[in-house]
Amino acid sequence: MKKLFLYMLMLLIGVTTSACSSGSDTVPEPPVEEEEGGSTGTVGSFKVNIIVGNSTITATMEDNGAARDFMSRLPLEVTLEDYNNGTEKIFYPEPALSLDDTPRGCAPVPGDITIYEPWGNVAIFCREWSESGSLIKIGHIDGDGINALIGTDDVRVRFERP
Repeated sequence: MKKLFLYMLMLLIGVTTSACSSGSDTVPEPPVEEEEGGSTGTVGSFKVNIIVGNSTITATMEDNGAARDFMSRLPLEVTLEDYNNGTEKIFYPEPALSLDDTPRGCAPVPGDITIYEPWGNVAIFCREWSESGSLIKIGHIDGDGINALIGTDDVRVRFERP
């Protein structure tokens, strides 16, 4: 009976600790939906361009409800406000993003695009941060693109489809 209890406990711990990672450093790219005759309102591609000044960086979005809602609002121009002395850049989407079909909890690394559920803000992390069940990952900035956002100044950006 003790062995069964320990086995179940270990299984539970293993499942809960893997909530924010896919077990792989690469994210498979979802299929791109072909759109005939212009935009149909579907998400299609899970890539997004982020225009920062004269530079364009890219991000790969997660396949979840909040990311799909975010993508459906593009193009979107916002000011990313510095939060916590350069730890993250945030903005408040209006209306708040839908959190349906969206897993909760992650330990963000630089480049992660998240939603902080209690406030409803989008947060792009410039520094590593501790795990939180209130953070919802919706994407990640590709390569070293996060360098364009590092610093304590507010930054005007435009999110758009490639």
